[in-house]
Amino acid sequence: MKKTYIYTALVLVLLTGCKKEQASQPAAEPDFPPSQTIQGFKLTETQAGLRVWVLVAEQANTFSQQHLVEMFKLKIDFYRKAGDSISANLTADSGKINTGSRNMETRRNVVLTTKDGMKLLTDYLDWSNQDRRFTTESKVRLEKEGDWLEGEGMSASPDLKEIELKRNVRGKKELLTGLEGIQ
Repeated sequence: MKKTYIYTALVLVLLTGCKKEQASQPAAEPDFPPSQTIQGFKLTETQAGLRVWVLVAEQANTFSQQHLVEMFKLKIDFYRKAGDSISANLTADSGKINTGSRNMETRRNVVLTTKDGMKLLTDYLDWSNQDRRFTTESKVRLEKEGDWLEGEGMSASPDLKEIELKRNVRGKKELLTGLEGIQ
């Protein structure tokens, strides 16, 4: 009986938390239904004919007038400058992309993993397509081979070779020596 109450309370807390998170994130206006709903969405960004990133989502809702695509269960592969091999990949429960600027935001269970095994975990991450940088004001955790580093607020390159943590930095930093912005 006690387990049932705990389970019910946990479900209510999770549902309440989800509602608050959704309300605090920018969203498409509910008055505007999607222009299209696409199952198996794929988008490739190129520069001078070379792949920069490839995004795949299980489902996407397009909002033509807002120049917005809302995506669910997404994965993005980021390519090296030569466009010949993947330097990192990102997964997230949901995200949005501005179809004009190609700037993105990703939300919930965001994990960025580099080719050399560095892992970034957070709940919210923005991508500036022009700057080719990730940013967030949320909490982040970096992990590699048992070492870890946490902080709040971050700016980083897609391969995590350049990272700047802004506040409340703590953890095992030995692994991350040589990265920019780590104090």
